[in-house]
Amino acid sequence: MVIGSSPNLSSLKYIALILPLLFTIVYFYHHRPAILAEESTRLRLLPHEPNDFWVEFFARLEAVRPRSPPLTFKQEADALNWVPDFNRARPEIWQPTAKDVGDLSKSHAAFIKTLPNFARHLPYDADTTGIVTTAGKGNFGQIITLLVMTRQSGSKLPIQIVIDTSSVWIDNLCANLVPHYNAACIYLEDTWAHLDPRPPKFDRFQWKVLAMVISTFQNILFLDADIIIANNPDKIFAPDAEPFKSTGFITWPDFWVPSGSKYFYQIAGGIPVPKLTDRATSESGMVVLDKARHADTLLLASYYNYHGPAHYMAILSQHGPGEGDKETFLQAAYVLEHLAKKPVEHGGYAPPMEWTKLPSAQGQKKGFYDVKKMPTAHGRSANGKWRGMFMKQMDPVEDWRALQQAAKEAKHPAPADTLSPFLFDSSWLSTVGNLTLKQDQKKIMFFHHNGVKPDFLDVVNSKTGLVEMDEETGRLLRMWGDPKWIIETTGRDLEKIMWLSTMEVWCRLDEEEFDDVCGRMTEIYEEVYVEK
Repeated sequence: MVIGSSPNLSSLKYIALILPLLFTIVYFYHHRPAILAEESTRLRLLPHEPNDFWVEFFARLEAVRPRSPPLTFKQEADALNWVPDFNRARPEIWQPTAKDVGDLSKSHAAFIKTLPNFARHLPYDADTTGIVTTAGKGNFGQIITLLVMTRQSGSKLPIQIVIDTSSVWIDNLCANLVPHYNAACIYLEDTWAHLDPRPPKFDRFQWKVLAMVISTFQNILFLDADIIIANNPDKIFAPDAEPFKSTGFITWPDFWVPSGSKYFYQIAGGIPVPKLTDRATSESGMVVLDKARHADTLLLASYYNYHGPAHYMAILSQHGPGEGDKETFLQAAYVLEHLAKKPVEHGGYAPPMEWTKLPSAQGQKKGFYDVKKMPTAHGRSANGKWRGMFMKQMDPVEDWRALQQAAKEAKHPAPADTLSPFLFDSSWLSTVGNLTLKQDQKKIMFFHHNGVKPDFLDVVNSKTGLVEMDEETGRLLRMWGDPKWIIETTGRDLEKIMWLSTMEVWCRLDEEEFDDVCGRMTEIYEEVYVEK
């Protein structure tokens, strides 16, 4: 599905870009063409009419609402960095009663029982692939950066932006700017307007899974709005590309030791409690998922998210670092894989296999892959202080290659799959923590810019950290420090490209409220990024 068209600069823009920087700045600031209309009709993308699925979605989730009271414990799990030989017991902060565990187990089992049939109803357009994100009034400025840098990476994937809260200026951008980047905005509130009763209000963590559910793409690369793509991600979905071909579901690690309660695994059907050395906790800023193979995984993650604020988010993290939706995706896949190993009559699970009949399923399997390369933090040092900017996350194709090579050298190959020719047994992935993987460090794919958000609406606010001045020299500093490592890693000065490309967009917006943003970005670009 193609939405909109690729961005085109006017011939006047091309002429301006080859002139000296000062002329370019004057051009941007005083002669920018209008992009925004005075008023525009809200762009609605309602891909699955009628919306009977949403009636079923909320009805099924409400039907299994846990009867136990919301969790209220206050103690927090320690923030401990994960290492393969971590030697410490799983925290036991949540101390539920037998009734609590029984009520939650009953709710979970009831949902699992309906899941095979429910998963067959998950809507998507077959054989489509794209990027999905979510944003609203608090962070839509980050979407501009995401759109621009996605196209700068060379990605051709269409983009769907699920709007959680809106305003006139966001509606205008969605209608007039966003389509130029082969992207579209989806207003879920419009989609739900006919529902009675109305869906509950969702917090920001819960919108991620909703965005993946509403997306029309079969193959999804979900990205948080604060992601900077460092290398083209399209190859993740290339024919025969691993690990997507063998699993259909990819997650990335966070820094931390898992802190979920052992009782979760009892509630989920009496499945094995994983060792803390198996893997680090996951982060959900990037998720790759095939909705055909993993319809049930996505819907179980929806169950954990829907009942997350009151129950599952705290159970899965015990108030550890980053508590929210982050553990709901990988744990859903883990639960279903282990339940599938048990007979249905003994509380097991028979996954729906209709996806195997799709033409695109030839040679594919279903499982999960958690990227093994741990993230590294990057920050900026200024005036004797270090400030975190982003997490660097590895290309999963390169990570898979490195893992297979390390396993071969260590004579620790993955076992032959015994469950089914269509199922990848992911349990082997918990046994490779001590292998030495030799990934190509230049193949970083994502910068998760969650330290200082890449929202250039904030450039006029000195407290946001986008810009900082060296107190000794009085000069403004780069966001990411010395550009040498950026050029060595990505082959280009990605920070400079980001600043110039986003500046062009903000300076083209014909709205007075953006004038200060354009002017301040232009001043900073001239001082920091232009070679004197």
